Parts: sequence; structure tokens; C-alpha cells
Amino acid sequence: MLTVTLASLAAAASLAQGAVQGFNYGATAADGTVQTKSDFESDFKAAQQLAGTDGAFTAARLYTMIQGGTDNTPIEAIDAAISTNTKLLLTLWASAGEGQFNQELTALKNAINNYGDKLKDLVVGISVGSEDLYRDSEMGIKANAGIGVGPDTIVTYIKEVRDLISGSPLESAPIGHVDTWTAWVNGTNTEVIDNVDWLGFDIYPYFQNTMANSIDVAKQLYKEGYDKTVAVAQGKDVWITETGWPVSGPQERDAVASTENAKTYWDEVGCPLFGNENVFWYTLKDTGASPSFGVVGSDNKPLFDLSCSKKNSTSSSSSSAAASSTAASSVASAVTDAASSTGSSDPVTVVETVCTQEKCTGTASGAASAATGASAATGADTGAATGSAVATSAAGAASSAAGAASSPAGQAGAASSGVEQAQTSAAQSTESGVAQSNGAGSQALSFGVAVAAVAAALF
Repeated sequence: MLTVTLASLAAAASLAQGAVQGFNYGATAADGTVQTKSDFESDFKAAQQLAGTDGAFTAARLYTMIQGGTDNTPIEAIDAAISTNTKLLLTLWASAGEGQFNQELTALKNAINNYGDKLKDLVVGISVGSEDLYRDSEMGIKANAGIGVGPDTIVTYIKEVRDLISGSPLESAPIGHVDTWTAWVNGTNTEVIDNVDWLGFDIYPYFQNTMANSIDVAKQLYKEGYDKTVAVAQGKDVWITETGWPVSGPQERDAVASTENAKTYWDEVGCPLFGNENVFWYTLKDTGASPSFGVVGSDNKPLFDLSCSKKNSTSSSSSSAAASSTAASSVASAVTDAASSTGSSDPVTVVETVCTQEKCTGTASGAASAATGASAATGADTGAATGSAVATSAAGAASSAAGAASSPAGQAGAASSGVEQAQTSAAQSTESGVAQSNGAGSQALSFGVAVAAVAAALF
């Protein structure tokens, strides 16, 4: 028997309507300056116009709800997204204390009040926190990964977000949490999986420097980590929220940063995913960072060929995605219909559900509560101290640009200026994987590929 909330089905239905693909965008630039509406607009347009991509990169993953230099003013990326028709994966930073999280909630509420129905079709999800569980783990502490929080705190915050968006234009947005595969497979964090609608998966084989990690095995490492996450996801969607390969930077064991290797990783890992899974690549542009993961230079021109050949975008992935989407759509419709016929506020439960690649069947009881449709956007990790977030790695303080990744109201929200940068020997071995302290937010990076760009069945 499989129990499914309406919010989980909404997440599946979202994927059924077409997977989104985009990049990660920080609250500050690589030099530490705060990003404004015009900056975000420029980046969003550049992503949509990338040569070789057929305009497919139309989504943005943010790292905080708060505009830099303010207490709780909504990040100006939202304005930019509205003007450029860019889909958004919102994030509330969760590791800076309850007071700061309340500011994130206020910024989310202000955004809903300011933009109303304009958000409904743009926001694909909401992430409550990013890699907080990893940073709070023994391996994250050993890696000096920064401040994190435990599963109880994340679950509490998830419920607060659901309450806030209930009855609002964002009430059906699916809520998730982003973390490393080592955090997801840790049994102490199962409560978080129980309470999210989707799981965000971050991985960087480049940083897995406690094992063979050349570009030749990167696809395999990515797949193993992805498969482990899917195995514990309770049938919920796994979104690829961060991955990439640097075009320049220091060598990490066998991993060489180069445009040639970045192109190989894009072809072998990215291309099979694009259009089949929700993917947020790291990153569009991070000029001046080391290592640098940007796929374009300061002139917004691609640093390597971004087109995907047929051999990389396999037909098997497409057919699996189609079957999966059909199943999701059928179940979502059935549950929505059942919900509309009753006045109960209890979540819908689908019982005796049977799913194949061709179809899903089942019966529904109860009624859909709007609150269960909340969504959560994910963000990249950038330290989590009040005032300024200092990104650290195993070898010491690794930060963006000037050394500190600052974020609105002192929370960690700088992505391109602090995330996945200055990585110095931060990989920590875990089971048969590695935990990686990643720039301004440590990443437990381990085996993992998302080569199964589409898991054929949703459940």
C-alpha cells in the first residue's frame, strides 16, 4: 500500500507537465556585490538565449528569500523572473537560527502579498533549507562545513512554510529540502523525507578526492549517489539541484578542471537529464571564482559547446519520462477530483495504488488540504552565521571572492559568490562515498549519477 499526499502528487504532476531546467543564482556576485533586479534579468535572459540549448534554460534556483542588505524585503530575483518569465525554485535559508528563519518567512509572505497570482505559474517549488542535515552531521562537523540544523528543526520549518502558504497563490507549490546523498540515506533524517514532497540532490564528483574521481568515472560516481537517494525517497521525486564540473581551478586528486572535461560532464550527465528531470546546473556564470563552474564567461558567451547530441539524449530516457508523466497525471487528476467532492480538510490518501510504466490506478479518500500543496525551493549552501556567512572547507575557511559570503540580513544566501568555491581537500569518506565541504556550503558528494535521467515509474 502506498500513501500519497496531494502535495506529492502535485510535484509529480508538475514533472508530468514538463521538467524544468535552469541554473543556480546567488544573492551576490563573485566579487561579493549584491545582485539587483537588473543583474538577475541580465543573467536570466542570458540563460534563455544560450547557443545550442534551444532556449531550454528557463528556470532559476535561488538561495534565500531576502534581498541583500535588507531585513526581509523579497529578493529582487522574483521581479526579474516575472519580467523574463523565468520559473523559480525558491529557498528559505534554515541554518541561521529561528529569528533569521522568521525573517525568511516574512520575506516569503511579503512576496506573496506583493506579487499575488503572478507567482502561481512561476514558482515550481520551495526548498526549506539546503544541506543543513549534512552540516549538522558528524562528518560535516569534522569538515568544518559550517552551521547546520537537525531533522526536527527542518520538519518544524517545513510545517511553518505549509501554514504560511495555505490559502495563498502558492498553496499547491511542492515543498522540499536539498541535501547530500549521505544525509538522505542517514536513518536519523527519515522524518524529513516523510514531510517533504520532493528531495533535492546535490553532487560534485570533481570534489570526491578520497577516491578515483577522474572525468572518466564521473558519470558512474554521479549515478551511484543518485540511485542511493532514490532508494530512500519513498517514491517521491528526486530533483537534481546542484551538479557541474569546473572549467578552471585546482586539480582534485584525479579530477582536472578544464573546459574539455566540463563539456564531457555536460554531455554524459547533463544531456540525458535535460528535459526529463528537474535540473538546476551549477552554474551559469561565476567569473573570478576558483574553481570556476560557469558555463559562460563574463561576456555571457558559452565556454564550450552546450548542444546535446542524440546519443547523449537517449530515446529510452524520453520514453521512460513519458510513461512516468502519464502515470503522474492520471493519479493527480483522480485525487484532485476526489478532493473537490468533499469539504474535509484532511489530506487525500491514495490506497491500494498500483503503478506501472503505462498507468497508475487506485482509490482515494479524504479531501485535499491546500496546506499540503506547499512547495520549497532549494538553495546552495553558503555558511550560516548572522551578519555574514563564512564559507568553510576541511582545510580551513574557503569563501567566495573576498572571503566571506554575505547574504541578506546576515544569513547564508550567496550562491555564486560562496557556493562550490575554494574547495580545499574537503572530502570526507562515508560508507562508500564521500562528504565534501563545498565552497560556501559543504556538500556531501559521493557516488552518484543521474544517468537514469528518468526513473521510469513515479511510485
